[in-house]
Amino acid sequence: MSGWREIEVYGAFMKVTGELEIVGAERLSDSINRFGNFVHIRNARSEPMSVNYPVLSRLESQATLAKSGIVLICPLDDGADGNSAMWRERVAHPISLNTGAFSMVGDVHLEANHNLEDHLERHPGDFLPVTNLSALWITTISTETHALQRPFALLNPSSILSFSVR
Repeated sequence: MSGWREIEVYGAFMKVTGELEIVGAERLSDSINRFGNFVHIRNARSEPMSVNYPVLSRLESQATLAKSGIVLICPLDDGADGNSAMWRERVAHPISLNTGAFSMVGDVHLEANHNLEDHLERHPGDFLPVTNLSALWITTISTETHALQRPFALLNPSSILSFSVR
């Protein structure tokens, strides 16, 4: 059994929306963190984050995204992250994070007696689940900003410039 989940994917200057196939009772994080350097989506549309640039792409029936270029992945539905039977007990920690293009605050959920740095070192390639996300896209190219609030997102750990646990 599989289903499709609508997502938006943020890079430093681009946003791609589309549908990701979720296999069985997997969580979104399981599907993203699965082996491989790419994510495959259908019904993809790419657009620049800045309103000063034209949209050149059309709706693509399929697209391949390089995980290395992804900053955030956000589901567009309000559903929980997959099968609640697969959830693990975690402790919520409020954080502030900066990437090359985003400044954000939210909550990360870590195993008891672990801190964020330990988690990132033990799971170096895994996208980090963040809840209650508030992000601000900031670029020095212009004075434009883009505010983003999502109940759940996955953050690419390789995009982190700095973080602080509050």
